[in-house]
Amino acid sequence: MDTTLIAAPAAPRFPLRTTAALSVVALIGLLFVVREALPYFKLTEVQFGRYWPHRSWVLVHITAGIVALLAGPVQLWLGLTDRSVKTHRRLGLVYIGSVGSSAAAGYYLAFNTTFGWVFGAGLASLATAWIVTTGLAFAAVRRHLYEQHKEWMIRSYVVTTAFVTFRLLFDVLGWMGIGTVVERLIAMSWVCWAVPLVITEAILQGRKIFHAPHPYRT
Repeated sequence: MDTTLIAAPAAPRFPLRTTAALSVVALIGLLFVVREALPYFKLTEVQFGRYWPHRSWVLVHITAGIVALLAGPVQLWLGLTDRSVKTHRRLGLVYIGSVGSSAAAGYYLAFNTTFGWVFGAGLASLATAWIVTTGLAFAAVRRHLYEQHKEWMIRSYVVTTAFVTFRLLFDVLGWMGIGTVVERLIAMSWVCWAVPLVITEAILQGRKIFHAPHPYRT
């Protein structure tokens, strides 16, 4: 009698570096929320500055943005590891709702900015990129295009982190003495999302290009 045991196929392993990267992103997001976002809930005119007359919209934008920023790493981890599908779907709906709410408030603030139309155009473009990337992620999963869904969710979260990128680069430029406050605001309203999105796209498509088999090699 053959007693040879056939080993069960090992479950696919999720790269440790990806888990570590998502953990770092989550930590940075949490620090950003504590340092930059939560002070607005003190509801002081000093904190809101020129946006004090529009503070209700600012609070909607910040509150929904916080939810999306903190839910994103968990959502990406669940999706990339194919774990807890029900939780992934429910959290995905929360993420989509948060993006939609924050982007809607972002449009209002973009069209009622006190820093000029170029700054407002940057914010409106950011909100548009946020809705488009998230909307396509949702459309892909509804059509069971799971790989495309994962890619669009990555793009969506990169746009979500634009809040963090904006503040970080704005402070760095200020520390280096580059430009006026308004000039830095205008530049960051575009750079904070457009540049990270281009880099992300280069990585996503570059992996496909360089990992594809060469047509003339056997």
